[in-house]
Amino acid sequence: MQARSIPKLMTAAALAGAALVVYVAPGAGAPDRAHEYPLEVVVTKTIPHRPKAGQPFTALIGVFNQDTQDIVHSAHVTCPARMGHRGLRMTRKAFIPGTGIAGCTWAIPPRAGGKGMVATVEVFSDEGTVRSRFVRVVHR
Repeated sequence: MQARSIPKLMTAAALAGAALVVYVAPGAGAPDRAHEYPLEVVVTKTIPHRPKAGQPFTALIGVFNQDTQDIVHSAHVTCPARMGHRGLRMTRKAFIPGTGIAGCTWAIPPRAGGKGMVATVEVFSDEGTVRSRFVRVVHR
């Protein structure tokens, strides 16, 4: 990841965290599904919005527990991604403790313009598992 994109990642994480705090208002969540699927993705953000060939692509998600009405405080993150039948190289993954925000960054190949990519951010916690898929076309 380039040094100049780290402040962008932290700014996006702060914005996603603010959106997550707003969402965790009382009455949030579906009580009929809460016991089957306690974790839910409540906010997503990608940087940049549309991936560009030769540039890093970052996806962030905010995770919320419907049972406890609280954000997830600790988890393990995986970041599978592919372009066609080939895997994409993950350059960074993180879970920001206390915020419920997980993120992954992938290196988009320079000659990938016009190709489709599928990237997933998976969060594994003691409270459950949740995934968010990002399907995008890489721009030149």
